[in-house]
Amino acid sequence: MADDYRTVRLPEELCEEAEKWLNGHFESLEALISFLLQEVVKDDGSKLDRQEEELVQQRLRDLGYI
Repeated sequence: MADDYRTVRLPEELCEEAEKWLNGHFESLEALISFLLQEVVKDDGSKLDRQEEELVQQRLRDLGYI
């Protein structure tokens, strides 16, 4: 699985903003996105509580993703 990759289309402006933030945090945009997706799908009992989930959903709505 580690050698299989998929292409994902993201808005250029979002990528540029994320790359500015990367400065010293992650080696690449791909590393940041991989980390975030791993955190989202992690099943270790640290699920978001309802208030956090609503906050994330509102942010995604504000960004036009949902």
